[in-house]
Amino acid sequence: MKNHIDRAERWPVSLRGYALNEAHDLDITVANLSYTGCEIRCEEALTPGEIVELLVVKRGAVQAEIRWTNDERAGAQFLN
Repeated sequence: MKNHIDRAERWPVSLRGYALNEAHDLDITVANLSYTGCEIRCEEALTPGEIVELLVVKRGAVQAEIRWTNDERAGAQFLN
């Protein structure tokens, strides 16, 4: 029986960007990054299940689903 969840390898980063949708236009910092998602930090609350466009300065944009939140942190899973 497994006692842990397999996750993609994560890399610590500090990238400025924005989380955008009809409800939000938020300044964010991407705090860690993997091939499948990232952890973002922002001052306003996001909601699990919410779809956002993550726009990272000088890196591009990707659609993502917010999977979890905790205070000023949120986990996002990239959508294909």
